[in-house]
Amino acid sequence: MADAEQAEIEVEEDEVKVEVAKPAGPPGMLRDRYSIRSGQPLSDLSTPSAEAFGAEDKRDPSRALFGLICKPELPPRVTVMRALKGVSSPGLLQLVEWGPMNWPPAGRQCMAVVYERPAGRRIMTNLKGEIRRVDEYEISKKVIEPLTAALKEITSRGVTHRAIRPTNIFDISGNGDRYAVGDCVTAPAGFDQPMLFETIESGMCTPIARGSGTFADDFYSFGVTLAFALLGRNPVAGLSDDAVLSAKIQQGSYNTLIGEERLPLAMIELLRGLLCDDGDQRWGLEDLDMWMSGRRMSPLQPRGEKRAARGFPFLGKEYFNGRELSQAMSKNWDAAIPPVVEGKVELWLRRAVEDKDKANVVAEVVRMALSDSADKKGATDLMLCKVLILLDHSAPIRYKGFNSMPDGFGAALAAVMASRGDTRLLTEIISREVPKLWFGMRGEYQPDNSLMEANFRELRGYLLQTGMGFGLERCLYEMNDALPCQSSLVGEEYVVEVKELLPALNVAAGKRSDSKHGPMDRHIAAFLGARMRSDIDRNLSQLNDQSQGVAMMATLNLYAVLQYRLGPESLPSLAGWMGAVLAPVVASYHGREKRKELEKEIPRLVRKGSIVEIYNLLENGEEKVRDEHEFHWAQAQYHAAEEEIKHIITETEERATEADRIGRQTAAVTGIIIAMVTATIVVISTVF
Repeated sequence: MADAEQAEIEVEEDEVKVEVAKPAGPPGMLRDRYSIRSGQPLSDLSTPSAEAFGAEDKRDPSRALFGLICKPELPPRVTVMRALKGVSSPGLLQLVEWGPMNWPPAGRQCMAVVYERPAGRRIMTNLKGEIRRVDEYEISKKVIEPLTAALKEITSRGVTHRAIRPTNIFDISGNGDRYAVGDCVTAPAGFDQPMLFETIESGMCTPIARGSGTFADDFYSFGVTLAFALLGRNPVAGLSDDAVLSAKIQQGSYNTLIGEERLPLAMIELLRGLLCDDGDQRWGLEDLDMWMSGRRMSPLQPRGEKRAARGFPFLGKEYFNGRELSQAMSKNWDAAIPPVVEGKVELWLRRAVEDKDKANVVAEVVRMALSDSADKKGATDLMLCKVLILLDHSAPIRYKGFNSMPDGFGAALAAVMASRGDTRLLTEIISREVPKLWFGMRGEYQPDNSLMEANFRELRGYLLQTGMGFGLERCLYEMNDALPCQSSLVGEEYVVEVKELLPALNVAAGKRSDSKHGPMDRHIAAFLGARMRSDIDRNLSQLNDQSQGVAMMATLNLYAVLQYRLGPESLPSLAGWMGAVLAPVVASYHGREKRKELEKEIPRLVRKGSIVEIYNLLENGEEKVRDEHEFHWAQAQYHAAEEEIKHIITETEERATEADRIGRQTAAVTGIIIAMVTATIVVISTVF
């Protein structure tokens, strides 16, 4: 079951593809300056997540450029684009420009990135091939110095690269004198990286959920890249990713990659420092500067986890430390629960590992899970999650086959929702506060972690609200600040910022034939909730009002505010779309003459394209008060008339009843008198 859930959310590189079935059309134009030619593909410059094409600067046609077209299904690293645009560094391909543009082959807008084109090729076309070994005298000048300069530049700007590997390093000069690292912005951080170039912790993650990481992750990738350059090949080409990760855990990264290879002492020192599996001990910029200046230090010796006296048997294999065991259990979730519940893990920790403190915590975690009678399955899942954290506190968040760094969760959610995959597992992770467990049980305080924990707490609050503007869509945009709006109502427009929404809706409105539904849906509402700086939760709540008129006015209010603050002044198509669905709002006015006036005035404002004026017309406070007053006066008059009618009817009925009563009484008296007269006459006639 866990494996199936993992398969549903894991996004592999070959599954996320831009559909370019249409023939190449005219070139796309970025910022009205850079032409990207769809008919000139450059496969040797493409990345796993972006196709490369020839590009030209209209102002300087002689400049060698190429463009990368991002896959719409993946959130690009816009923050890094902003940081690196125009940066000139010896070890970096210069990022010239970026932004959304109409891409003819896809028939929609896509994010495009323009780079300076290297004079030479990438140093390695695939990781299974071989290259000429770079000796210790050349490698410093050609590789180490330029890439160190690149890392300095990136670090100084507060971002990470997360795509340093031989297949992404280019001969920038064309004669092999200097190399530079390529693109790092067209896909989520670490998504394109082979597992070999990721640290043990990041390598455990689902690729889409590795997160931006830290500078130490880039130095590790740099170390693996140097090992390839020194050896001229992939030292573990015959091993699968799982085998490589297992070898790293058991032997350490340096021993896995270098092993018994003979390298110069200076290179051994450098690689041991960069490939140190302890992120706190791993070499950084200061250590690299010292090494390049000629200062030599004792090579770092790997410190492995304490090996147990006897192995823990699990699924036919034995594991001798907590990290190995937790990794195996995380990949076989359902099978891992019984040995934990039965106390076997606790007993192994107590006797074989001789860690009584950890064993006591595991015992308490199991006891609490078994005492939860309300949700046994949920309790045991959380129990295993806690136990895995105890066994390896450096590992990522692991839950039912999904492994993620906290800052990688957003990219994973974006990919799953874009592919219309099953989001239940991700929803469960948020609602059950799995990240909170991870932060709380690691036993270390970091300000960044506290901020992320607070963010996940907010996400849970949004998830518990199911209305428009909240739910999973709100979580999506809160966790991906550069993700374009995914609403189908914006058509093929690429809307990343709030100011782009109304123009996109205006374009889309001009192409729509169906205007029965208003220009608002769950994605737009969530996008606005996450992107607008002011608090609009009250407006979002009104979007979910049972009254259509209230909901439409909430939409009108939001768009009027956006047009007033950000423009443009005229949005005729969008205004027409809004005008076509305002009947419930017009109907909320009671006066017949007022409704006729509004129905006559709205088309004029629609032609003017002013949503602001439409809103002011319909939300006129004085008019509403007057309408309500007149309505109440009319109601009072109506009620008075009704009472008068009732009174007349009642009075008529009472008169008829009284007449009937009097008539009956008169008839009775008359009858008695007649009877008495008759009796008298009879008596007199009898006597006489």
